[in-house]
This record gives sequence, structure tokens and C-alpha cells, in this order.
Amino acid sequence: MLISISSQKFENDKKMTIENYPISQMISLNEGSCASTNHILSNFRTHNLGNVFSGEPLEFDLLNRTNKLKISPILSLAREEEANELIKIYRDLYNGSYPYREMLDELEVKKMIVDPSIRWITFKDKLGNITGCVTFVLDFINKRGYIRGFMLKKKYQRHIDIIKAMIGSLVGMCFNFKDKILSWYVENRTAHTGSQYPMYRCGMGPIGFYPNKDVFFGEVESDLMQIIYDVKALNGIRSKEYPQIIPEATGCFNYSNEKYNLGPVKIKAPKLKLDKKDVDKLQYKLDKEITIDKFGYHNIMLYISGTESYFKFLYTPQVQNFEKTQYCVNNLEELYVFVQEFKNLAQLLKVRYCEAFVSAYDASHQTIFQNAGLSPRGYIPSWKFNQKKNRLEDFILFNSFEGKISKNIQLIDEGKKLLNYLNFD
Repeated sequence: MLISISSQKFENDKKMTIENYPISQMISLNEGSCASTNHILSNFRTHNLGNVFSGEPLEFDLLNRTNKLKISPILSLAREEEANELIKIYRDLYNGSYPYREMLDELEVKKMIVDPSIRWITFKDKLGNITGCVTFVLDFINKRGYIRGFMLKKKYQRHIDIIKAMIGSLVGMCFNFKDKILSWYVENRTAHTGSQYPMYRCGMGPIGFYPNKDVFFGEVESDLMQIIYDVKALNGIRSKEYPQIIPEATGCFNYSNEKYNLGPVKIKAPKLKLDKKDVDKLQYKLDKEITIDKFGYHNIMLYISGTESYFKFLYTPQVQNFEKTQYCVNNLEELYVFVQEFKNLAQLLKVRYCEAFVSAYDASHQTIFQNAGLSPRGYIPSWKFNQKKNRLEDFILFNSFEGKISKNIQLIDEGKKLLNYLNFD
């Protein structure tokens, strides 16, 4: 059975029609960045998607493929007894140098396999041999899923149909968590396009850039963020409030707006008037807590004594970065003090990369991060769920980095377009 290849913009999603193919349509490399999960699921409507991970072969083919002789993978949910085999994939592919150590720990991998907020999927051949895997981490609060560890054993590369493996995995997850997870994203390597391409074929378009965020095989490497949405995330429960962004964020907003038709935005350049006396008092009350887990991750929380304000983030020494930043403040003076300490700690620890997602509705907060040396490198619609307002809200990816971007960076065409909007050479 064959799958036709097409897609359209979000505003036309409900008008899509199925051509004379018995199963479905999928997304083309040239048009996939504006596809939705709804489109994908509607194309597979004749399939029993509840059985995608039951150990049955994927019974579909893709049109316009140059190589149709690759082995169709069998998808299954990982079992605890397969933990060591999964670890071997990471060790073999990265020659024992994979920086995220939890993926190399048997006990931790077993915990992930049974964790209800994680789905670890294996790709197998007809003999039941594990050929590769992918992991989905589910954030039910913010209604988003994170895809990590898209791996294929060396001896199966160019033999197993990795695009079908990724399409099948994503379709199964979208079906199982429809209405619970409204966006799926991934951070892909840029030393090659081996992961960017299959994700793009699944409709996951580039949305943000992480310059020099990672280290693989001892080399500093940038990552590309790719994402796909449920139509409801953008046209249903997305905040109706107009974003208010600083001029420096217009490039990334324009890129996302071109793809998702986000509507009006207000451009603001606020002049911050901080109370110096309050800043001095807050700096005196500033304190921090650091906890280090067995894998070497440092969870750092800055706080101001006598308040409920905080600024927390993850420090990963093996790749020299700050990420997963979250904060809660009462005023601009508190945020300024936190961000200055964030910056000071980065210098003290010789951190190469810093990152924070900042509300698209607060230009003053954006200005504080911009003034501290972090720049907008992705406008992410419907990124966080505001439980009080019952709405998904837009955020802007701000980051800073040391060093130069690799001259050998590899990007799919849509990734190159994003970097043009971000004014990267």
C-alpha cells in the first residue's frame, strides 16, 4: 500500500483531502514543516493505530522513495529485560563517550522503561533483534512531548527503514496521547542531517537554534529544535493575548509567523528603570542551593531570603551548559539580580552555553536577558500551559554561547532558512 505525500498550512488543515490511496498521506521533505499531527492521524485513519507497538510489521510504504528495499521495522515498547541491549546501542554509536550518563545506567534505563511519563520504543527486525530505539518524554502539564535518543545500530544503518520507524513511532504516540500532548519536539544534532531528515519527513519543522550547546565525540556541536503541533495547540487553546516582543526577537517571530500564521504582535523596546537601592538589598539576600545527582547533573536554585521568588536551572559539567531554566519573580529588580548571578556563575564555571525560555508577553523580561548577553533564537508558539488562564502561551528561546559555530554544520534547507532569519552567516 502506498502513501501519497502532501501537506498544507495550518489554516487549511481541515480542507485536506485524501487522494486515491488506500491508507494515507504523509509529509514531503519540501512541505513538511507546516503539517499537523491531526493531518498525520487522519491519513492513517484506516489503520488500527492501537496496534502500532504490538510487534506487528509497519504495513505501509512511502512514495517518491529512492530506495524501497530497506527492511520495514517492527515497533515495540521496550521491556526491562532489554535495558542492557539499549545501553549497548548508545555505547556502540558513541564509542563509550555519550555525555548523558543516565542513558548508560542499567537501573536508570529500567526506571525509564516503566515510568508512565516515558515511552521507550524499540525497532526490531523480523527475527526479533533490536536494531534501534527512540524515547518519548511526556510533559502532561505543558501538553508537550520531547523526543530523544533516536538511534540505529551501526550494522543496520542503510538496511532498516529509519524514516518508517520514526513515522510509525510518532503516529503511535500521537494516537495514544491525542488531546493530552499537543506538541512534539526534538533537539537534533547538526554534525549531519541523519536525524533532522526523518523528523522533517514526519512533519517536524525547525523552530529554534541552540548554538554550541552540545559535545559529541569530544567536539562542540550545535543543535536544531524541530517541532510539530496539534491544530488545537495553535488554533484552539493558544492565548488570545497579543505577544509583546523586543525588536531583537522580530526575526525569530517572523519565521514562526510565516509558518503558523500567529497573528498580530506588538514590538516594544522598554527602557528599564531599576531601583538601585532595591537591587542592592536583593543582592544581599540572594542565596543558592546546589544538589548533585549520581550522574553529575547540578540542579542549581537561586532564591531571595524572605520571598518565594526563585531562579533554577540545570548545569551539566560534561557539556558545559546551563539549561532547563525556570523562574518566578515579583518584580524586575529580582529578575535582574537573578540573571546577573546566572551570568556570574556561568563565567565562574566556564560554561560555554546558557539558555532560558522567556515569556513572549513580557518585553521587560526579554530585555533583561538580552542585556545580559542572551539573544532570541527561536519563537516557540504554545510552549507552556498557563493553568490559571487555561491557555497555552508563547515563549522565546534565549541563549548565549562561547566560541565559533562549526564550519561543517549540516542543516536541512528549512534549518538554513531559520538561521537566515536569525541573521547567522
